[in-house]
Amino acid sequence: MMAQAENILGSIGGLPEPTGDEVVQAIDVYKNFGRLEVLKGVSLTVRRGEVVVVIGPSGSGKTTFVRCINHLEKIQGGRIFVNGHMIGYREARGRLVEDRGRNIARQRREIGMVFQRFNLFHHKTALGNVIEAPIQVLGMKRDEAVALGRDLLARVGLASKAEAYPAQLSGGQQQRVAIARALAMKPKLMLFDEPTSALDPEMIGEVLEVMRELAREGMTMIVVSHEMGFAREVADRVVMMDDGQILEEGPPARLFGQPAHKRTQAFLSKIL
Repeated sequence: MMAQAENILGSIGGLPEPTGDEVVQAIDVYKNFGRLEVLKGVSLTVRRGEVVVVIGPSGSGKTTFVRCINHLEKIQGGRIFVNGHMIGYREARGRLVEDRGRNIARQRREIGMVFQRFNLFHHKTALGNVIEAPIQVLGMKRDEAVALGRDLLARVGLASKAEAYPAQLSGGQQQRVAIARALAMKPKLMLFDEPTSALDPEMIGEVLEVMRELAREGMTMIVVSHEMGFAREVADRVVMMDDGQILEEGPPARLFGQPAHKRTQAFLSKIL
């Protein structure tokens, strides 16, 4: 089933395939909400197939940063590139000008986003949620989309729940449907914004296992999470944010074992 889903996914077109190894380049990104400066010159590069887990206290700017990568939040300064394409903006005389909505929508096809809350259509079945975007956005034929949707639901362990509505699913199951929905657009990058924070403890494991499988398959992922065990096991790099800045980053063994920044040391001492 997984191989079939991957074959179908491979047939979906998008932006031109990049030639470089860098999937995300965030360069000196600033974001304000009124007078509140939320991101203060954040720079981060994520390479193809890399899993980066972003940690830090609440209010540190983690969620805002990943939302900026998908242009769900507008930035006030800096540049964000995904697969070599500037996200959300074009340059005009050295200044950022917001791009056309059609171009932004096209860019978003390359980026899958999984939120804290599942954001499923409650009037649609699990299968209906997964096939909506391929049909409406990509123009895929319904029978092809249904085949893709069933394969993706099987991929996340929900083949038997295709006709169930969100209200009939547990939180963990709904989040797995949300992951399948994101994968249906054949993203080059997956963004996860604390995907387990709204789940009961016994449901967290089933969602993390799907994410582990994606990591094993080589999906490029940026994950905002408080799940330190997942970060230790799966991340190639862990990034520590606080007060709108990246304080340090490195392999999990180094960052968890010998954090260099005092703020990282203090943060980890409270949660490990």
